[in-house]
Amino acid sequence: MLQVGTRALAILSALTEVPGRLVAKRELLERAWPDGRVDDANLKVQISALRKALRGCEGLIRAESSLGYRFLGEAVPGDPYPDARRRCSLVPQLLTEPIGRDGVVADIVGLLKESRLVTVLGPGGIGKTTVALAIAHRLAHTFADETCFVDLSRIARDDQISEAVARALGSPVGEASPALEQIQAALHARRLLLVIDSCEHVADAIALLVEQVLSFSNEVWILVTSRESLRVGAEFVWQLEPLEVPPPSLIGNAANTARYSAVQLFLRTAAEVSDDFTLDDDIAPTIVEVCRRLDGIPRAIEMAASMVATLDIGELRRRLDQGLPLLEFDRQGANPLHDSLFSTLRWRCDLLPFNERVVLRRLALLTGAFTLDAAVAVAADDITDASVVREAVVALANKSFLIVNHQISPPEYRLFETMRAYAASLGGEGEHATERLDGC
Repeated sequence: MLQVGTRALAILSALTEVPGRLVAKRELLERAWPDGRVDDANLKVQISALRKALRGCEGLIRAESSLGYRFLGEAVPGDPYPDARRRCSLVPQLLTEPIGRDGVVADIVGLLKESRLVTVLGPGGIGKTTVALAIAHRLAHTFADETCFVDLSRIARDDQISEAVARALGSPVGEASPALEQIQAALHARRLLLVIDSCEHVADAIALLVEQVLSFSNEVWILVTSRESLRVGAEFVWQLEPLEVPPPSLIGNAANTARYSAVQLFLRTAAEVSDDFTLDDDIAPTIVEVCRRLDGIPRAIEMAASMVATLDIGELRRRLDQGLPLLEFDRQGANPLHDSLFSTLRWRCDLLPFNERVVLRRLALLTGAFTLDAAVAVAADDITDASVVREAVVALANKSFLIVNHQISPPEYRLFETMRAYAASLGGEGEHATERLDGC
């Protein structure tokens, strides 16, 4: 039984397709990382993993100086690695257990027993990927090893989606047949959970593909993470809420505040970077305020807490009061689209249509909740009229840039504090729209 990951399997497929022939490093890199830039070190890691997995047959993969690699075995008709194909895209491991998400994970697991398509919706940094991974691991026994994880965060174009999914399903993608047909063939007689992560920037194309996949087979369940719903008939949308923050009425001592998930996450992250960091009654109110200022968003809390090794907690709060620059901190080696909140906000903002970027920039002037009329009063001008502002506000809410309170009439909107601070930090409100939005 060969147990390898998606990258290693892609490399093995490239080598075994042409046994005995030298396959250049560039070709192997393109097969394993079709949409990203990586160096030779990544390739060496995957080759090493393949050799270990081959157990006793590692000599079948031979390096050719700095040119590439060749497979010295004999090509076998059919599928010589059926277990590798089934295990081709095992869900990535969770580095840490999610805090405050047990109920959410259990509820969505239950939903997937009733609905074949569930979308986990929420703003950047709120933990959609973490929740999806936890769900996939919870369902490991239900789907055995038939779990396929597709990360679309680095997919730039709609026409790359089908190929990415086909590769994740273990289907060698070539010119012989279209990727969609390969997906259909890969799904034949398989019962699996397909996790599609970070697809808001290609939501329309994913919606079409999801409908097609669901029509291919009655034995495929799909879990999507996105900032925007797919708006297909079979979809059940789960709005992921921030972690729980202590209410203002709570007496902010250590015992009381430690019961809330946002504070628990802050404490766990702080303990990882500072051995002597402990919660006491003196600093508890400050930690609560930091978590509250960060809207209970897990990624923002983790990034702030990771700085306690170099910043006093009081200084941490003061910097937050000054705006977003604190959140530009990014740990070495992190994926900028997932692990840096600043990069995520910038990337998501870049994807917005022009009118929505204009309105979002101007809404940053508003603190707290506001009505649609208030948004028009702040964001409309001779170029961006009231109707454009209203459409943009609704679109921003649908894309999880705004929090909507439907419990009152008329509904009220509010920017996440991190998003408001990011948009406000760009400045230039007095400039012309095209100049103001450069970089947002």
